[in-house]
Amino acid sequence: MIQVSDRSAFVGCAQWGAHTQRGDCADAMLYTEALEYLYSLANYERVSIDAYTHETLDLDRMRAVLARLGNPQERYRTIHVAGTKGKGSTCALMASCLKQLGLKVGLYTSPHLSSFRERIQVNGELIAPEAVGALAQKVKEAAEAAPGLTTFEAITAMGFLYFSHQDVDWAVIEVGLGGRLDATNVITPQAAIITSISYDHQHILGSTLSEIAGEKAGIIKPGVPVISQSQPAAAMAVIERAAQERSAPLTVVGRHWRWTPGPFSLIKQSFEVKKVSLVRSKEKPFVNDLEGWYEIALLGKHQIENATTVIAAIDVIRDALLATGAHDFGARAVRDGLRLAAWPGRFQILRADPPLVADGAHNLDSANKLGATLAEVFPGRRWVFIFGTLKDKDAEGMIRALNPRATRWIFSQQANSPRAIPAERLLAIAAQADIARAVALPSLADALDVAIKGDEPVCIFGSVAFVGEARVRWAQLTGAETLPVFD
Repeated sequence: MIQVSDRSAFVGCAQWGAHTQRGDCADAMLYTEALEYLYSLANYERVSIDAYTHETLDLDRMRAVLARLGNPQERYRTIHVAGTKGKGSTCALMASCLKQLGLKVGLYTSPHLSSFRERIQVNGELIAPEAVGALAQKVKEAAEAAPGLTTFEAITAMGFLYFSHQDVDWAVIEVGLGGRLDATNVITPQAAIITSISYDHQHILGSTLSEIAGEKAGIIKPGVPVISQSQPAAAMAVIERAAQERSAPLTVVGRHWRWTPGPFSLIKQSFEVKKVSLVRSKEKPFVNDLEGWYEIALLGKHQIENATTVIAAIDVIRDALLATGAHDFGARAVRDGLRLAAWPGRFQILRADPPLVADGAHNLDSANKLGATLAEVFPGRRWVFIFGTLKDKDAEGMIRALNPRATRWIFSQQANSPRAIPAERLLAIAAQADIARAVALPSLADALDVAIKGDEPVCIFGSVAFVGEARVRWAQLTGAETLPVFD
């Protein structure tokens, strides 16, 4: 067996690139074999976790696997991002900015919209299928010494190893669930970012915002700067206490950096950011070089908050960025990074007239933000909502939140997901809420086909995977977008 801690053993696999052949790395799995192996493990994305404990999520197990792989996560600098909502968008915005600063950047996110390969990227390029096979083989071998490895733990190890092999300067790492016991929480980052905290996964993370925030704040490391978005008071108190206890400098968006929205269109929005300084005055102004006007292609006020969080974080870690080769540091590169960043499935306008919007909103807070963005971008319009979500989500709360903007509802469900609420059950939930303008169509393809036949605005939401499936169907119908193979 190959000594998996020997990094040189990986190089013979044609750099794990797009032209790798199975013969180049005889022990490597095929891409389909790799996915079969990964999904054969304990997969808490498909089957809800029973308990959020050291028994089910074991960081020592993760550390043991990484040790056998040579601790690849220690070979580059990282930014760790936790939160209930907005962490994926924040990661995408951050990775785009670091790339524009001249750095080679890994991006690790979950779940994926259409293809598993979206989870592991370097400078915006998805990992090659052949690399997935080679990495899965290495992780499988390393896991022999750590029984019980979960799907997410294995994928995380693959991402860390791939970034090391690709010689990235930085990697932006999104937490999968919670933070404290998450498989990603084995890194010591240059900065920890906590995005918006709200109610989600209460059966796992806790029933109060304080408990949920405590799990998110578990990524805060001693002496490592923390950048947090504005939070409800209970959540903010927990983050402040954790930062103080661990001597971690805390920057809060809304307190230390403030944003003001500007003009917007269907394809972009502008905003201005300013850094709040205790020494700023008319007589003694302080101007930070990252202050000014920016544009992003992601719509909604919450995305301005995410972008401002990225700006604040870059300001905090600027010395570390310069030390690793960032060039042309300043607002110009950051501005380009934010402007060029894309994160599909987040208020994505698939069709402008009549509007067809796809959004991954899957809790009450994000449903409210979706409603606010619909009202802002398409004032006065009412919508046909195609909705499908998971069993641990507040389906009734989301339906009630958006019903004032609805002409009718089409309830559907993600294909082949044991966690999905059946469409007929969603219809019954709506009936209990006295919503009569609704039908159940279990096939999402059928639901989309029916919804787009008229001239009414249509909005699809309920989960990232549900929206991903809808995007694939839309691409099949229109040929308007090239998508990765749905897997």
